Amino acid sequence: MKSNLLSATEIAKKIKSGQTTASIVMQDCLARIQEREELIGAFSFIDYDKALELAELAAKKPSEGPLSGVPFAVKDIIDVEGYPITQGSSIYQNRIPEKNAECIKRLTEAGAIPIGITVSTEFACFTPGKTVNPHNPAHTPGGSSSGSAAAVADKMVPFGLGSQTAASLVRPGSYCGIFAYKSSNGYLSLDGVLGLSSNLDSLGVLARAPDDLQLARSVLSGDQQNSINSEVKPRIAFMKGPHWDELSENAKANFEKGFALLKEKGAQVKYVDHPKEFNLLTEAHKTIMTKDISHSRRFEYENCRSQLSDKFIELVEEGLAKTDEDYMEALSARERGLRVLSLMYNFYDVIIAPATSGEAPKGLMATGDPLYSRDWTLLQLPAVSMPFGKGKTNLPLSLQIIGWYGKDHDLIDYSASINDLLSEE
Repeated sequence: MKSNLLSATEIAKKIKSGQTTASIVMQDCLARIQEREELIGAFSFIDYDKALELAELAAKKPSEGPLSGVPFAVKDIIDVEGYPITQGSSIYQNRIPEKNAECIKRLTEAGAIPIGITVSTEFACFTPGKTVNPHNPAHTPGGSSSGSAAAVADKMVPFGLGSQTAASLVRPGSYCGIFAYKSSNGYLSLDGVLGLSSNLDSLGVLARAPDDLQLARSVLSGDQQNSINSEVKPRIAFMKGPHWDELSENAKANFEKGFALLKEKGAQVKYVDHPKEFNLLTEAHKTIMTKDISHSRRFEYENCRSQLSDKFIELVEEGLAKTDEDYMEALSARERGLRVLSLMYNFYDVIIAPATSGEAPKGLMATGDPLYSRDWTLLQLPAVSMPFGKGKTNLPLSLQIIGWYGKDHDLIDYSASINDLLSEE
């Protein structure tokens, strides 16, 4: 089996046991990229010679780290020393960081090898890049972690780094039919990562197996708990949420199918109503996101406006129109939501909610609606997008699994357990 078809966990084990080498793994991944990149457009930059050189060095002197010889992709908002990191904007087309972001430092110290830089939307917001959905190139891959999601889904690389301020991990993970992990806000270091909103930004990982989410999370957090335990039996709340009526009929049916299957398998599942406090969370997220972005990207708005998209200009101006009172009320809405939700987590380990409104929309001029992640991102909670089911055009659907703040390790274990149950025939 070609190495690019394997998970990061499998690759690391095969390298450590001598069944393969970092060079062979990299060659297989690069061959897949050369075969498919012209169609998929996952990468903004890739240096084939440098990737092979790093892999050959790793083959000669394997790392003792848990990711020894494993290639990974890096979203174009995360600093990698010596690589062009443009933040998805022509403004920074010549920007070459002089040092690695903290997440890159941790992954490379664990033996992982950056294979290339993947496409991000403009400043990790809404204007898409060149990437298409590997399942159907006429459809969006989602955003803003577009390139990482597509590269992983198309088996170019076992895992990729992404980020989320609204829905930028969960949505592309769902649209591309892979697992996506969004960390608790502040749980993983964002040093060296483009900042939009300290209230909302989170680092995350995209992969084809929950084991890889746990392995990468362990390295990025430094907690050493890098193996998955799918034997845990979580108490699960299914929450349709305040935007249930806006889901596609296929997504509704798929959500209810997930509940029925888990109940049939003997899982502890129960439908719960969303608290009334949740009705204000989506608008609160929009207020905080736009106002924070109007501050964090003020320089570009004032000095490089001709190089910004109309969508981004509108986003900044929407934030500038928000008052301090609007902002404080949005923060208060979040606190009220968290208070009532904290009581719910006394009785449940995870909440399962819709991940997206449905399968990936047709067209490449937008990245899909972030609606179904806004509330959970506002609440700063960890989430996993888990592939489950197909839509009417045979594109992937997903479920979103949300854990309690800081319980990221447990969330990924619970997600693996739920995935195992739903994957059984």
